[in-house]
Amino acid sequence: MAGGLLLVLVVIWAITSRGYFWPMWPALALAFVLAIQTWIAWVQGRHTPWLERRRHRSLAIHAGVWGAYLLFTIGIWAASGGGYFWPVWPMLAAVVALGVHGATLVLGSPRRAALTERIATLETTRAGAVDVQEAELRRIERDLHDGAQARLVALGMSLGMAEQKLATDADADAARELLAEARAGASEALRELRDLARGIHPPVLADRGLDAAVRALAAQSPISVTVSVTLPRRPEPPLESAAYFVVAEALANVGKHADASRVDVRIMEHEDRLWVEIHDDGVGGADPAGGGISGLRSRVQALDGSLAVISPEGGPTTIRAELPCES
Repeated sequence: MAGGLLLVLVVIWAITSRGYFWPMWPALALAFVLAIQTWIAWVQGRHTPWLERRRHRSLAIHAGVWGAYLLFTIGIWAASGGGYFWPVWPMLAAVVALGVHGATLVLGSPRRAALTERIATLETTRAGAVDVQEAELRRIERDLHDGAQARLVALGMSLGMAEQKLATDADADAARELLAEARAGASEALRELRDLARGIHPPVLADRGLDAAVRALAAQSPISVTVSVTLPRRPEPPLESAAYFVVAEALANVGKHADASRVDVRIMEHEDRLWVEIHDDGVGGADPAGGGISGLRSRVQALDGSLAVISPEGGPTTIRAELPCES
């Protein structure tokens, strides 16, 4: 299309005057536009490793546009008769612009890489948090269905049978026995519901804070547990909950697998980070990819924290969680 337009202009020039060759000016303008379009299409169509990155591709397009512009200005200089080489000033502007663009890419690369890694980490941890939440909901549903719900159904049946026997007054002893079973079932269902509620969010944690809740866990453990909590202020509820469940899961694992005689729990805040460390003198060999530890890691990473497990064969084992505190 551009070639056809130039041909028409040359024909008009030839028919009219054949003097000063004025079609060179629209030819320069069309060449400038076509050069930019061709360069952009070429860069976007290339699939070399260097051009796969968007910031490198933008620099290449920027350099190509400046190159086309400089050729355009040189063409104007030549077509206007030469003389003082004024295109040197656009060349200097191109060097400065491209230098600033390149420096921005170099200086911004570490920060961009950190942001990319950060985004990838957040995507992973958020997905892990969703998985943990779904698993927790399934556990609650299963516990309610298999435990408290079944006991309450049995309780209703026992009370109904007792009501019938008392109504006929045929067997008072059997009625009393059913009522006793119903009372025991109600007590067991109440205990299971309390345990379930405690597993979701223990009341002592909400009422008295992390120190008291961890000490309550230590008191319930069959192993000797020492607790050291040094906090200048009470952490936010999500941090408290995560720290509590890290300690709870770690103590449960020690009781099941570690064959330990002593556990030390340390919780402290340092440089706007909440540190939770559980150290036992057991046999070690804990699997960092195990189900319980993986769940804890997802819970901690969802709060932008990290969880480390150091457990060589023969022990000891150290679980260390690091959580960011709000400033």
